[in-house]
Amino acid sequence: MLGKLLDRRYRIMKELAEGGFSQTYLAEDTRLPKNPKCVVKHLNPTIDDPVFTQKALELFKAEAETLQELGRHDRIPQLYAYFQENKEFYLVQEYIAGHPLSTEMVPGSQMAEARVAQIVKEVLEILQFVHHYNVIHRDIKPSNLIRRHSDGKLVLIDFGTVKQVQMEVANAHHKARVTLPIGTPGYMSYEQERGQSVSCSDIYSLGMVALQALTGKHPSQFSRDRDNEIIWRNYAKVSREFAAILDRMIRCNPRDRYQTVDEVIKDMAKLPKLSTASPRITDDREVPPNPWLLPSAIAFLIIATGSYLLVTGWNPLRSDNSLTIKPSSTPLPSSSLEAPSPQAVPAVPVDRNYAQLRSYLAAKDWKEADNETYLSLLKAAGNQSYNDGSFHPDEFKQISCADLVLIDQLWTQASNGKLGLSAQKKLYTANDKDIRKTYESMGWINSSGESAIETAYNRQTSRWDYLEGRQPNFKSPPTGHLPFLLRDPANKNLEKIIAVLYRCSS
Repeated sequence: MLGKLLDRRYRIMKELAEGGFSQTYLAEDTRLPKNPKCVVKHLNPTIDDPVFTQKALELFKAEAETLQELGRHDRIPQLYAYFQENKEFYLVQEYIAGHPLSTEMVPGSQMAEARVAQIVKEVLEILQFVHHYNVIHRDIKPSNLIRRHSDGKLVLIDFGTVKQVQMEVANAHHKARVTLPIGTPGYMSYEQERGQSVSCSDIYSLGMVALQALTGKHPSQFSRDRDNEIIWRNYAKVSREFAAILDRMIRCNPRDRYQTVDEVIKDMAKLPKLSTASPRITDDREVPPNPWLLPSAIAFLIIATGSYLLVTGWNPLRSDNSLTIKPSSTPLPSSSLEAPSPQAVPAVPVDRNYAQLRSYLAAKDWKEADNETYLSLLKAAGNQSYNDGSFHPDEFKQISCADLVLIDQLWTQASNGKLGLSAQKKLYTANDKDIRKTYESMGWINSSGESAIETAYNRQTSRWDYLEGRQPNFKSPPTGHLPFLLRDPANKNLEKIIAVLYRCSS
């Protein structure tokens, strides 16, 4: 199929997905300037019968017309064309440049409830339009929600209409009613599993997506009580009001569920301000309960570094520097970010010259410099941190003040004072030491308190990578925007990290 030209226009580039009902391909439109990308869905009835083929074509056209209407919504892919070729049917739809929501939902990690509520609201807005046309999506799940890179909005893809055509065709051929389920196990409601989808079946599926985001558990991992209701509240810390909405969305009996999307939207609008704190992580990466611990870590790193430069007058560009690090034997209290009292320890020499980082900064390659800073600090911490991509409590203390100050100096000099930890400290001071305002001014969070920079753990590379469309502005970074050091939102050792940074100050 690769390289094949369909309808003398659409050239297949690669396969995107394959299922029991259809195949999906990425293609290019050879009749338009610059050959823009599009998505081609291929439906093969598999039955060679003229009467049967005609019936399939009629059904296919009807469903295509429905998709054309739905494509009027800004967050549903547009239908460009549909055609029949060699007794097989094809849909051509808009290609959405983005990443699936599933890449943001790392197994075991939990999203803040405010972020989950925003996801629910966005999808409800789309479903409100869809249900207005008496269409049921039938397959709401993270991989069918695409985060569009151009604006960060969620787009709903892969409607079950093509699958419905296949089922109707089978019914016409066998002259009997076939009730096969359309959807994905775990996200399908009780009635949907029996091939009897209703509009509130989509509401159930969206509720399951929300539970997965809140708990870090796949829907198939939840147990049920004696009434066949899902047991989930003990896996997430959620406000009473939001939990009540989710409970009603996922009721086993469809009659006990929200009947319309409008009802859910109305209740969502009544929610109080929800927590933006990143909850704990259910695997070996836990997020601390303090919602401002990540911002505090950056802020105190800035202050600690600035204080050290001011007190010591150390010049990282001299080759004869040696430093004495004064750690604290007093652990950092969990309820306070007070600095522990410094106590003397043997000097730790720094022999890293950061040649690669210097090279990237000299070339103004901010993206690679940001990544190199992340890798350099992992390496400075120790082998376990470097191999795992996350700072470990027994290693982070090995990062010396010399490392931190040198990195800041390199960034500061390369950007004429615009980037680096010192630049971040100036913004922090200018914003009356309000970390939220500071983050907003740097573009790290938006006005609603949601993070504008997102990372996901890549288990193949053992690194925290930026999500496309949710990374720092590397082309023209605002003042203080880089480096972005705390990529790991699941680090459970931030209190110890902060304590280490305080050892750098006198």
